[in-house]
Amino acid sequence: MSTDGACAPIRELCGRALDRCSRCFPCLADPAQRSSLALKVSLVALHLVYAGFLFLFDEDLIEKTRREPWYIALYLLLFVAALIQYFVTAGSSPGYVLDAMKTFNEANSLFKTNPTASKHPASSKNGSLIGTVDNSQSGRNSVGSSSWAKMVMEFYPPGTSLRTLTCSYCNIEQPPRAKHCHDCDKCVLQFDHHCVWLGTCVGQGNHCRFWWYIFEETALCLWTGILYITYLKTSISGAWWKDLIMILLLISLVILFIFLLLLLLFHSYLVLTNQTTYELVRRRRIPYLRGIPEGLFPFSKGVCRNLYRFCCAQSSIYNMETLPTALELEEKLRPYSCLDVLMCRCC
Repeated sequence: MSTDGACAPIRELCGRALDRCSRCFPCLADPAQRSSLALKVSLVALHLVYAGFLFLFDEDLIEKTRREPWYIALYLLLFVAALIQYFVTAGSSPGYVLDAMKTFNEANSLFKTNPTASKHPASSKNGSLIGTVDNSQSGRNSVGSSSWAKMVMEFYPPGTSLRTLTCSYCNIEQPPRAKHCHDCDKCVLQFDHHCVWLGTCVGQGNHCRFWWYIFEETALCLWTGILYITYLKTSISGAWWKDLIMILLLISLVILFIFLLLLLLFHSYLVLTNQTTYELVRRRRIPYLRGIPEGLFPFSKGVCRNLYRFCCAQSSIYNMETLPTALELEEKLRPYSCLDVLMCRCC
């Protein structure tokens, strides 16, 4: 009897099991979703391994938990908060251009079907797709009565060709700072990067959540490392195999902490200057950034306003920014004077 003949029943049994799992869990039928699910399970398992070995080996920590329960309660609270923030960020929308276009079309159709109302939903001057427009004067020449392509053109300098703004994959007009993601197969507003661990893009809609997730993971990694070092100081003369496992875990934890800290500092710099990873890395290849000097941040409104816009002004994920004019760029290039410092021009 051949090997193939002996393995045929096993293959058939495995195939039936996979088909049954696919029917019960439709997400497992898609290879991309299976990969994303495997990454999520791996990340949760990694957290459990680091915390599990700590509580399994460190008897002093368990005794401290009984004496000072608030200390471990805060640690476990940060542990759970980091995992919740991860799943919230992974499940959030980065702000797709197609969704923004649908929202604009719905607001535009509502504007047309209610011509006698005093106020109508429409697109505002600063790029927010959800706003109100008076019927008296601005309603006649509002972008709510124009097409999506015409509205997008208003964010670019006069004379820009519509063909250069149209995505060759989605066939829709891209606002400034948008980019097509080949992994998600969608255009993303204020595209930063596609995060493999999250299984989604980081863009205008979830960049703030992504920053908080990195911050919580960095704090959790630092706290866990301190607990590991405390254990090794007090129990280094114990069982050698326990010490070996804890030392190996601590080394990997230090590497993860350095990576997370650098990532946190990098994204903090992007937030303070109102940039994205894609704009920083591909600056010379992006058409609307080619003629701008390297040290100039065209979309920056000042440190304080950038922080406020990033943290507090995210009520609508479809809030697009207009490209700066030549006069605005000249103003940004002007050297700082003593009066500028007193007036907090950098803020």
